[in-house]
Amino acid sequence: MQLTEKMLREITAYIQKWDQHLDTWFGGRMALEGKSLLVVGSGWGTEVTWALKRGAARVVGVDPRSDERAFVETALHQQGLAHLADRFSLRQGTMLALPELGKFDLIMSNNAIEHIAGLSANLAALAPCLPDQGARIHIFADPLFLSSMGHHVPIGPWEHLTQTQESIRARVTPNQWREYREGLNGMTLTVFLEAIREAGLVLLDLGVRTDPNLHRFPELAEALPPGLKPMDLCLSGISCTLAFPHNI
Repeated sequence: MQLTEKMLREITAYIQKWDQHLDTWFGGRMALEGKSLLVVGSGWGTEVTWALKRGAARVVGVDPRSDERAFVETALHQQGLAHLADRFSLRQGTMLALPELGKFDLIMSNNAIEHIAGLSANLAALAPCLPDQGARIHIFADPLFLSSMGHHVPIGPWEHLTQTQESIRARVTPNQWREYREGLNGMTLTVFLEAIREAGLVLLDLGVRTDPNLHRFPELAEALPPGLKPMDLCLSGISCTLAFPHNI
C-alpha cells in the first residue's frame, strides 16, 4: 500500500477517536497493565493503540486486510509514546490461516466478528492462544445484520430488507456495495450464539443493545420479509465475555 501524508494524517486521527468507545465497552472488563493481548480484526490499529496506551506489555493484531504499522507508530509518536512501538506487531491473515501466534492473557475483538466468514471455526482457532486458566475473550459487535443499520451503508433503517438489491446498489458507491455484499457474514444474536456453541466456548456474560430505530419498527414491520424474528430485527449489538473450558 502506497501511503500518502493525507492518508497517514486521516487514519491516524481516525484510530484515536475511538478511545472513549473502547473505554466504555472494554475498559471495565480488561485489566491490561502488564498483560499480553491478541486483537482479532485489528484493522488500522485502533484497538492496538488503545491497549498500548493502557499498559499492555505485548499486543498482536490480526487482520486479513492490512499489517501496516505506520498508523499505530504515528499515533503513539503524537502522544509522546513512541517508546511503546516495540511492544506491538501486526499480522495479515485470519486465525485459520496464520501459524502459531503465541500465548496471550486476553483476546479482544471490536466491531469485527460481524465481518468474519466461517465464524465458529475462527473462534475455535483461538483456543491455542489461550492456554492458561483465567484467560478471557472480550467481544463487542454493532450493528448486527438484521438490525436497522445492519447493512453498514448509507441507506435508511431496514432498507436492506425492504428495498431491492438493484435499488440499494444504485444509491451507494462501488466500495460500499462490495462491503455490503462481500464484507458481512449476516450475523445476528442467534447466529453468534450458535457459533460460540459450535466453537466449544463458554459464555460468561452477555449484554445487548436495543436498536436505536426501534420506535420506527411498527411502521416498517409490514414491509419486512416474512419469517424474520423480531428479536433479530430489533437488537443492534452485543458485548460479551467468553472463555474455553480450560480457562475457567
